[in-house]
Amino acid sequence: MSITVYTKSGFCPMCMATERTLVSAGIEFNEVHLEDVDQAQIEEWKTTLGMSAPIVVTDTEAGSWSGFRPDKIDQLKSTAQTVKAA
Repeated sequence: MSITVYTKSGFCPMCMATERTLVSAGIEFNEVHLEDVDQAQIEEWKTTLGMSAPIVVTDTEAGSWSGFRPDKIDQLKSTAQTVKAA
């Protein structure tokens, strides 16, 4: 399971809430600052995922999304538990 959280540097409440919730759920992820991402990639995300930070990119059934999405994090948690049980 691969999860990358693209965050804004500085104060971003939705970024912090997403990371805090992932940590609480025991879900491992990589953090990358949006300032380090190619502008073309950011423009693609804006049209496909939305304009809110953070951008969460996964290879799971939960898919990728923007903003703080506790429902999606719950899906990741379920997926992680299924993987550990197998």
